[in-house]
Amino acid sequence: MTAYNSYLRTDVLHTLQEPVTDEEGERSFLAVCQVQELYFCLIGTELRFAAQHLRKGETPAAAAALRRAADHFLGLNASWKSLEWMTVGDFLPIKNGLGAAHGKSSSLQSWKYRDLVFLLGIRPHELADPVASMPDQHSALLATLGEPSVYDDVVALLARRGLSIPDAVLRRDPSTQHEPHPDVARAWTTVFYGGDPALADLRFCGEALMRIAEGYAEYKHLHLVATRRTFGHRPGYYGTSGLGWLAETVAEVPFPELWSLDPETARVENPCRT
Repeated sequence: MTAYNSYLRTDVLHTLQEPVTDEEGERSFLAVCQVQELYFCLIGTELRFAAQHLRKGETPAAAAALRRAADHFLGLNASWKSLEWMTVGDFLPIKNGLGAAHGKSSSLQSWKYRDLVFLLGIRPHELADPVASMPDQHSALLATLGEPSVYDDVVALLARRGLSIPDAVLRRDPSTQHEPHPDVARAWTTVFYGGDPALADLRFCGEALMRIAEGYAEYKHLHLVATRRTFGHRPGYYGTSGLGWLAETVAEVPFPELWSLDPETARVENPCRT
């Protein structure tokens, strides 16, 4: 086997697509879903790298990992283009075949997607429930839920660098949802507009987080559009409209204080501790 094929395990990779119908378009659907799964894992890996660097105060390396994660969202979101041909008449035979071969299935069951959501700091505990039938993956999800999100790590770094972050924010249970706090918004405003060059590295991290949040929002929107085109308002497996559930989640915004910057109130409240 050549080095290229050995490294990429192409002998295994090209055996992983196993259609369950005779529909010509099913391979497109299957391959795109697998590609998206790989991107979920890749983005999550980058966020974990970023968290490790943030805890050590290595902001250039953290910003680099965050920028890579943001770039991976470009690839993830572009993958939807390969399914723009699919309408409800194309999708339902595949969905029915999938149900007959493997049981009830939904993209909501992706444990790597749920892991990514938890890493971003969006933390409804019930997201882990549909994966309970996979003990190892369910345990891994709960472990992610019990650790600080990448945003928690950035906010903790702001505090270590001398910006005013309340103890209630720093000491909250990491498994709970982070609630926007005006003091955190003021800290980010200082980072972005306070004029202190010593905080420039924190701004680079904040800008990368904003790109990640935008990529996540675009993914949610494209998923909603694809579901509207291929599934409509039909009820999903969990008793509610899949389209309605997705529409609600489109409003999820990671890193909320980064969207509340107020340049007119910018000031350096505390000296930077390097």
